[in-house]
Amino acid sequence: MPLNVIRPPIFSGLAAAVDLVTDELARRVARSHDVIAYCARGDGQPSVEQSEGVEYRRVSTWLDHQLLHRQKFTRLMSFIDGPAAPQPLNNSTLWFRNFISRVVSDLARRRPDIVHVMNISQFVPIIRTRLPYARIVLHMQCQWLEDFDAAVLEPRIRAADLVLGCSDFITSGVRRRFPSLAQRCKHIYNGVDLARFARPGGVRPKPKQLLYVGRIAPEKGVHVLLDAFRVVVAQHPDAHLELIGPKLVLPLEVLFPGCDDPHVLKIKSYFRPETFHEILRAKVSDLPSGSVSSFSSGLEFSELVSRYHSASIFAFPPICNDASPLTAYEASACGLPIVSTWSGGIPEIVAHERSGLLVERSDPQAVAGAILQLLSNPDQREAMAREAFERASTIFSWDRIAEDLLAKYEALFV
Repeated sequence: MPLNVIRPPIFSGLAAAVDLVTDELARRVARSHDVIAYCARGDGQPSVEQSEGVEYRRVSTWLDHQLLHRQKFTRLMSFIDGPAAPQPLNNSTLWFRNFISRVVSDLARRRPDIVHVMNISQFVPIIRTRLPYARIVLHMQCQWLEDFDAAVLEPRIRAADLVLGCSDFITSGVRRRFPSLAQRCKHIYNGVDLARFARPGGVRPKPKQLLYVGRIAPEKGVHVLLDAFRVVVAQHPDAHLELIGPKLVLPLEVLFPGCDDPHVLKIKSYFRPETFHEILRAKVSDLPSGSVSSFSSGLEFSELVSRYHSASIFAFPPICNDASPLTAYEASACGLPIVSTWSGGIPEIVAHERSGLLVERSDPQAVAGAILQLLSNPDQREAMAREAFERASTIFSWDRIAEDLLAKYEALFV
């Protein structure tokens, strides 16, 4: 994982999904196996660190980042895999090539049984060439295997022994696109640490406290939520909405290469930080003073958990097909009914009309209607809260997810 610097342990889904998933699974697999996690080296970090049985080996990505800032090199990256159809940089075989070359050289000396790769499919053939004896797992937290050039991707998938999606939504998309390789495509869910998020006895939610946790970004539907909240607060003037998460607006072409989703394309102009932040400021200014609070940084983990526990409804209405949002698992573990959208892997997390309510994407009136329904029905809220916690406890605990992963690992050697 060359994209982010891991500083274990990672507590919340506000971190990069790949970082949290790697950290949670690695620590649990390390209870019975030797585990090494390779990642980028941050300022002041040791090159090797031990944490809860995991050996973190850190590799400098300085050279890769320098090359990414050189126009001639990025032009080469774009064309090297398909001169007739230029590739996005993050699908190029040269993307972070120095990082993976150094990792593979180290792996060749260690001769691991399994190499687990997160998201970056172009690493798989490189590993296969140098480690022909190893089982290779490609674990996708996004739709890149649907978004990128199929002719470029197919040999990469074929070189993997197992392709995991973080939801059946992701896995099904890969199977449809590569039917001859469908048998090697499976899914394991993301999860939640129940002990960290479980509601303490006697702690009750505030009846009209709404909570959003996630990136403050257009694809997450924060603007839709603010429009919905205007309808809600007109009927419940004492309602309050908290928005928690980093203000991080990424370019549309980075998030959704070759995007053809009409819900996303409709707000194409929003994918510029200054534009989107101004849109949100204008929407908040039209709401009653003090009815919306926003926390973009500096919130300690214990305070984040207490915000979950204070809320009565978790409102998370992405307009994109969100693969498997970690904060939805966290809200479930905190016993929160969830209002969200029929998007991506969310219906696999939120059982409609049992642990929450799902509405169509990009529809603030529908979001408002779902919130108003729950505000007006405390018995329904409480029933959904119990069901949300039950689903988190029985299906989505990291311990159970790690057991599922180990079973899939073992099946590779049968």
